[in-house]
Amino acid sequence: MEELWTTEELARYMRVNPSTIRRWRLDDVGPRFVRVGTVYRYPVSAVEAWMADRVRSSLAS
Repeated sequence: MEELWTTEELARYMRVNPSTIRRWRLDDVGPRFVRVGTVYRYPVSAVEAWMADRVRSSLAS
């Protein structure tokens, strides 16, 4: 099974406040997530894919 990060773990990895991760989730602009009841988890592969897409997008601009 793939590793899943909490909002706090992802925020620490991204060096942003957890509220930023929550806002990205609500605005549908952050990495894909899994919701289990009231808990949100982020598959590491989804985070890596999202980051790779951001790098390509920013280089194309």
